[in-house]
Amino acid sequence: MLSPFLQERYSRLFPSEVIEGLTRPVKQAIRVNTIRADPGALIKRLRAKGFRLSRVPWTEYGYSVEKEPFSIGATTEYLLGYYFLQDPASMHACEVLDPKEDELVLDMAAAPGGKTTYLAQRMGNRGAVVALELNRERIRSLRSNVTRLGLENVIGVRMDALRVGELKLQFDRVLLDAPCTGTGTLPKSPQAGQKGPEDVERCTRLQAQLLEKACSVLRPKGLLLYSTCSVLPEEDELMVQWALDSLPLRLEKVEHGEPALAECYGQRLRPEMKRARRFYPHLHGTQGFFMALMRKG
Repeated sequence: MLSPFLQERYSRLFPSEVIEGLTRPVKQAIRVNTIRADPGALIKRLRAKGFRLSRVPWTEYGYSVEKEPFSIGATTEYLLGYYFLQDPASMHACEVLDPKEDELVLDMAAAPGGKTTYLAQRMGNRGAVVALELNRERIRSLRSNVTRLGLENVIGVRMDALRVGELKLQFDRVLLDAPCTGTGTLPKSPQAGQKGPEDVERCTRLQAQLLEKACSVLRPKGLLLYSTCSVLPEEDELMVQWALDSLPLRLEKVEHGEPALAECYGQRLRPEMKRARRFYPHLHGTQGFFMALMRKG
């Protein structure tokens, strides 16, 4: 059930198949943790237990769960840290940022650790991922997942990301999976369907502040991946357009997904906005998701 505000917004933005897709559950997916497991051997083990999995072709280590005889989060392999339950679009955000082994990387909103642990995995347990989380309980889950997956290059810091400048560090790459209204996650978070204009205003104000902070601690020529699990342009294209107008950032191209909106609410957006990407349940089998890759300078 959508709030009157979202009903009005969705009717202006999307055809019926998009709206219907946003309200239907999507399949679970796993991301193989190559620090602890070989992908082929793991999938063989899970199939022997009765799980049916299919490769997500535009991810490196993602598999959709087509059939599970019992919960995919209750296997011995899961407890051993061989894989992580993660939406494929979320996985792909880390692949697009593509951190290198010798780099210093920042995750500004880290818990429960899906993206943090994939960044660390992609770096082969080398370099360092500084993972910020303010909530005490959530940082416990972050640390638990880091330990379970056998990652040694993550530094968890209990800190408000708006104070990141106090670390006195400059980062090669920054991931800002921004706090948002969550309107792309309606099947698993029904409360997101009740969001109103005051929620959007609160989120966009914070998103702009976080983007400013992210840019301030990013090295020249460094990369910033901005993402949300919202489908509202206020938090996606319009936020990126604000960043391009206000900060020394330029958009890089993301290959997979649908091109970002060229216009919304009667407003034409920058032509290069098509380099950013949207993911939709009915097209990609993911939650509703947005990502934009930006380079500083």
